[in-house]
Amino acid sequence: MVLESFQAAHAWLATHNDWLGPAIAIVAMVESLLAIGLLVPGVAMLFALAALAGSGLMDMETMLVWAFVGAVLGDGISFQVGAKLQTQVRGSWPFDKHPDWLEKGERFFSDYGGLSIALGRFVGPIRPIIPAVAGMMEMSPWRFYSINIVSAVPWAFLYMVPGFLTGAALNSNLPDSFYWLLTSLIFAAFTIAVITKQIDLVCQKKDLLLAAPLGMILLINITLGLFTVMDFSGQMDEVNLHTQQFLSRFNQTLVVYSFSLVTWLGSLGLLWAPLLTCYFALIWQKDISGIKTVSLGLLGMEAMLWAMKWLIDKPRPGNFDGFDQFSYPSGHTTQATFVWLLAVFLFTRGRKWLVKVSGYSLAMLLILLVALSRLMLEVHWLGDVIAGLLVGSLWFYIVVVLERSRT
Repeated sequence: MVLESFQAAHAWLATHNDWLGPAIAIVAMVESLLAIGLLVPGVAMLFALAALAGSGLMDMETMLVWAFVGAVLGDGISFQVGAKLQTQVRGSWPFDKHPDWLEKGERFFSDYGGLSIALGRFVGPIRPIIPAVAGMMEMSPWRFYSINIVSAVPWAFLYMVPGFLTGAALNSNLPDSFYWLLTSLIFAAFTIAVITKQIDLVCQKKDLLLAAPLGMILLINITLGLFTVMDFSGQMDEVNLHTQQFLSRFNQTLVVYSFSLVTWLGSLGLLWAPLLTCYFALIWQKDISGIKTVSLGLLGMEAMLWAMKWLIDKPRPGNFDGFDQFSYPSGHTTQATFVWLLAVFLFTRGRKWLVKVSGYSLAMLLILLVALSRLMLEVHWLGDVIAGLLVGSLWFYIVVVLERSRT
């Protein structure tokens, strides 16, 4: 039934191409509207429209612009409604019957202030509520629209690109093993998040707050040492070569293009966004010690990364990307691991177990995709990305230990 609906929509839009962009903007706007957005399956609809765009009906850049415009308008309208009606919103439908919906949005706004406008975009149940709450709380329009416009950029990318790539993949002739590879990454991301958080939860219940992160630091150091010796001595060469040969089977234009985008999730050019968000959150909470700890972890990670690169001096496999000639460990993988895990750690503190697991699962999936992108683009070997995962994780757990030592 779903496939038939997709094919019917594709057939109609193929002859009415001009309607796809406005449809994306309208859905992005409606799913952001106060009250209405709670009832509309916006995520599913946007995914379907993005898949249609990716099937060849629209280029990615145009799709992202339409989604961006719709999201900005939707949040803007909700903000104006909240500013105009003020407390009357509480007695209006559907909040007269479900006051807890509005209360959740108010608590979130109280916890994160202006930052909640950006964070709220990615939290489904409160997404259509936060802008209205900001209006009710008489937030400065200039401040609101600044955050609204800036945060709509990553929102459009994260919400629309997966659907676009899915649509493009459906029109390609990629082997089934490629989809099994992606499925394995999703399973691995979820499994790692569940196991590590469950072990940490058990330790915390026994008042062993530092046991899990200290244990991970010890395990990572031992594993990193073994991998480095194996790689430096040539014991990883055969595995590296076989991995590259296997992944070369998927060397198609769509795959290369997709992973060229994915690899940006591990570049400093993009990672400044979540890093600055973390710093802004700590500044908002007046957590000076937290700022120092995060800065120490960031500097330590970068220092260790480049020290290993220069000392080991391992050449890249082939497609030299022009930035540096050092392959071990993968800088993109190291930086992505540290930053994305750090962001989840800071923004899920005090949250329920399910929220934490969901956050860490998403972070791990992004990290593993970045690692895979470095292999797909043939700028790193398997040993490089494994070392990157370990170095990034090591400094993340050092930050966790330092943070928990303060409590």
